Amino acid sequence: MKRLCKMLAAAALALTLTVPTVEAAGDIRLPTVEIGKGMSVMKALDGRRSTREYSDKALTVKQLSKIFWAANGINRPDKGGRVNPAAHGKYVIDVYAIMSDGIYLYEPTDHKLVLIVEGDYRSTASDRQEFARTAPLNLVYVERTDGKSAHDATKAARYVGVAAGTMAQSVALVLEAEGLGGCVRGSVDEEQFRRAAGLSDDQEIILAQTIGALK
Repeated sequence: MKRLCKMLAAAALALTLTVPTVEAAGDIRLPTVEIGKGMSVMKALDGRRSTREYSDKALTVKQLSKIFWAANGINRPDKGGRVNPAAHGKYVIDVYAIMSDGIYLYEPTDHKLVLIVEGDYRSTASDRQEFARTAPLNLVYVERTDGKSAHDATKAARYVGVAAGTMAQSVALVLEAEGLGGCVRGSVDEEQFRRAAGLSDDQEIILAQTIGALK
């Protein structure tokens, strides 16, 4: 009997590591990221490369948790500081996720994915790159411009470009550590994605990042 209880407990634990916690309206609360385990930074840097072919294997919720924390997570809760730097501490880039069951917005404070629209909108991930339209996950980095003047927008564009680049690189290192593949892209079907995700005129798409398990 004790052996059976232990087996059931182990099975339940394994299930929590692969099945997202679904909240109201289809939101997904991600598990806490485990710090101090995994590949060294130097080894991840050495192995980092772009890949465009992925298997059909689904990403686990633990992998999703690490990916989104690396992209835009909080690593200093007392100050609200993020994993990646931002000019003047103003975090103006949001990370959207396109998956087979819907488009989500990553919410750093609660470390969860907020469902924006249900359905398979992966075709909006690119207007010409087929591998992106079938991959299990595409991140879309979107700036909140907040109606800046032309002068401010020109200056801010440099800051935003640097911030988006660091976010994508942090994700790339996690992908290498997790044995996953990925590719940073500039090609997004902007019209279709904007409509599907409900972006406003004050939101600008910066870049995208396609992610999947390696073949």
